[in-house]
Amino acid sequence: MVDLPQDSQIKFLLSDFNTRLRDLDERNKLIRERVLLLGKNLISSRQDTDNELKELKQNNQEIKQDLEKIKKTTNSLLTEFNKFVKREEMAVIERMLKDFQPLEFMRKKDVEKLINKEIKTTKPKE
Repeated sequence: MVDLPQDSQIKFLLSDFNTRLRDLDERNKLIRERVLLLGKNLISSRQDTDNELKELKQNNQEIKQDLEKIKKTTNSLLTEFNKFVKREEMAVIERMLKDFQPLEFMRKKDVEKLINKEIKTTKPKE
């Protein structure tokens, strides 16, 4: 009779051990699935981050190229701008032309013709 309680205790302990072992296996299985899912998410996130980083690098390179083009254009505009006549210089030239008035000058032949014409028109009448 002593064996019966001891047998039942052993069966109870084995049953309890078996239940706990199944629970631990189930937890282990869930943890393993979660770790795999986290790994997949981590890989996916890393790929997305790498793609975004590549895109940002490409955009950065394009911006650098555009900036370089703008610098070249600005430099060429500045060199061309220095070739233009300034407003003050233009005003000086305009004053000089007004004083000079090249359109009012006449050739020597024209002056002689004008003198001869005046002489003919102002001749005293005889």
